[in-house]
Amino acid sequence: MIRTLTCRQVIAALMDYVDDRLAASTRRDVEHHLKTCGPCRDFAQGYRATPGVVRRATGVPRAASSLRPLCARALKRQPPRS
Repeated sequence: MIRTLTCRQVIAALMDYVDDRLAASTRRDVEHHLKTCGPCRDFAQGYRATPGVVRRATGVPRAASSLRPLCARALKRQPPRS
């Protein structure tokens, strides 16, 4: 059975969705929502593009494929903000 998720719920789950860390049923619910919601689909495309953008901007090696650790490593490389 497919649960109807809100946009807020889908956005909250996107990092885990992109990293393939969702339970199968939740993944199916997110995919169903993305098929029917253009703004969330566009937002998900941005999440999918993020690893490449971060790699190019920081020089983090391609082997770091998971979005969460990749972003964490990139943030550690940034100088502190004043």
